[in-house]
Amino acid sequence: MKRLNTVLAVLFILSVVLTACGGGAAADPVATVKAAMDAVVSKQFDKIVEYSCAAKKDEVAGQLNPAAQLANAGMDEATTKQLLDSMNITLTGGEFTKISEEGDKAQVQMKGTLTMKFDREKLKTVVATLLKAQGMEATDELVNQALEQISGQLEQGQSIDNKVDLVKENGKWVICPVD
Repeated sequence: MKRLNTVLAVLFILSVVLTACGGGAAADPVATVKAAMDAVVSKQFDKIVEYSCAAKKDEVAGQLNPAAQLANAGMDEATTKQLLDSMNITLTGGEFTKISEEGDKAQVQMKGTLTMKFDREKLKTVVATLLKAQGMEATDELVNQALEQISGQLEQGQSIDNKVDLVKENGKWVICPVD
């Protein structure tokens, strides 16, 4: 059950981290943030790195690659793929507004609600695999309890209202979080 709780924590952290990011290599800072959120919604997490500044590529990749985070939590690659395949990410009410742009720095306000919903049948397989990996019997009751915990934490949606810092590199706007 410890590994399952760790996976739940990683998923929750992932939802929060995703809401705090934005980016995208475009000629306009707002277009950059929109493109990054499109990559998140389409689960193209590897593209997020393309929208980050050179100085923060590793940091952004580490924060936004759920496969790496789940591997650190002890989940194997096949189970991670099943989990990501069971996930549907949506951004509703997305608003992207340029707050400032001076020289090679810009800031975009991003608002909306990020929701992660799961195909319960696919997720049941993942939860059962995780329970078995921990030497536990994957009873229907225990699997359903875990499914309720996941849906209660992630399917309600995470309200986002964040400022995204960007810099211009090689003529394109990219995310570059300020430390």
